[in-house]
Amino acid sequence: MKDVQSTARQNPIVIKGKPKHDIYRIARQCGVRLYNGSHRYNGARGDRDCFSSATLRKIASKNGAGHLALVLRLIVETKNNAAELYAETISALSALIDFDPMLAERGGELFDLFDEIDLKSIRERARAMRSGVPVSHTMRILILQEIQNIDLRVE
Repeated sequence: MKDVQSTARQNPIVIKGKPKHDIYRIARQCGVRLYNGSHRYNGARGDRDCFSSATLRKIASKNGAGHLALVLRLIVETKNNAAELYAETISALSALIDFDPMLAERGGELFDLFDEIDLKSIRERARAMRSGVPVSHTMRILILQEIQNIDLRVE
């Protein structure tokens, strides 16, 4: 991850004072196939397929390439989550890590935690709730709850 983060910081494209990160390069480095988001795909997605380029661009712009790479890797490098590259899931994980930077400090332990978290099930539960708030917000809370439950079991 340090390679992705340091490279993006050294070579961002600057437009109107803001760095513009190459999200396609970041995605490739994380093993993600990023497709043009304007071509919505409603069928079943394959592992590591992502159609959420606008979401990735927003996250990279706000939080940087390293943060985006961590979010993508948490999805594609954990057990049974590689097909969960939906905008809601990506946004929820990004917001969670942004809210609690100590999660990123957990390193490999964080990936072990996410091996036990079923992101598809969480996304489906969040969508079914129809709570009046964005699905990504509900997912963030459900993911945090899962992490806390796992942490309690370990202690």
